[in-house]
Amino acid sequence: MTSTTHRDSCVIFNTATFQQKIADLSAPFVTRFAKITRSYIFFHAFFTFVLCLELIFFGLLFSRFLQSTAMAFWLAGIFLTVFTYLVLLFYLQGRRPERLTQLRDEFIETIHSCIPFDPGTLEYHCCITEAIVHLISLLRIRSLENRWILASETLSYLVEKFRIWTKWKDLLKLKEMLLLTSIQEHIRLIKKEPSDLEAHASLASNYVALATLYQDPKKLALNEELCWEPPEYSSDEMRKKFEMALERALEEYHIIDEYEPKDPWVHAQRASLYKELEKAEEEQKEYEQILQMDPNNNEILLRLGKLYFRKGETARGLKIYDQLQDLDLDKATELITEYDAYKVEEYSFED
Repeated sequence: MTSTTHRDSCVIFNTATFQQKIADLSAPFVTRFAKITRSYIFFHAFFTFVLCLELIFFGLLFSRFLQSTAMAFWLAGIFLTVFTYLVLLFYLQGRRPERLTQLRDEFIETIHSCIPFDPGTLEYHCCITEAIVHLISLLRIRSLENRWILASETLSYLVEKFRIWTKWKDLLKLKEMLLLTSIQEHIRLIKKEPSDLEAHASLASNYVALATLYQDPKKLALNEELCWEPPEYSSDEMRKKFEMALERALEEYHIIDEYEPKDPWVHAQRASLYKELEKAEEEQKEYEQILQMDPNNNEILLRLGKLYFRKGETARGLKIYDQLQDLDLDKATELITEYDAYKVEEYSFED
């Protein structure tokens, strides 16, 4: 893959030093984000605790309150607690995007100061992307470590679910904002150099990273086993965001293909995206185009053969199997295990 952008070769760039700077600069922002989320956790925990106490004492003293005016005051106190919670919740939810935006902007501004390249170059935008990706990797829901809570399976489940419920939206929102900032930086570069293929490839990878935020809640915690998955991830809105991000990534790869029509890497990237979008026909076409350029590519033959078997095209799958037997016996063995991947429904015939 080629690029038409002139590269700044005068700057001596120490990658290891820059990565260490990113790590050092990211740490305070991770701490600040943790403080923001902890404040919300404390808010919910405090009002939950107060309300539970009020309800417990109300139940215990119900018989005494039944014939007195104290019941009215106690009920008024409960309603006041609920009202106060809802008012403060509304206020905090309004401030939350502002605080996250400020955190993102300050992080980007801090990173700008340690990038040795001129603004507007691909290297400059790639450095920003690298910093954003590093920060995102540090933002996660950590596992519960309190041994007293972990001693009770029920309590640990409830506490973990509460922690995830109070953190996941802020975590998703900040990661989304960071990736959209990186995408905007790449778009600015492409507007200056529309035929810079490296910029288009980097932009496509940003769209793919954005799509992963909407795909699987476990990825928000770097594939840690979360005890509870927010139901919003199975909503139509989240699915639309996921598909839209991948469609934008596909469009970037289509642009690259227009300039470099015989690049197997581009077709491999598009095939992986079509797989995520569950478009088997398009995925198959991409693999077939790669094989036209590289007929003995064992990995692509294996993927295409598995796809044939999953689609029920067993004859074509067996033909791929015969090719792999001559090229790579291990991959041929792996492929034939997918022979029954296409499931046929069983029907019961009744008289």
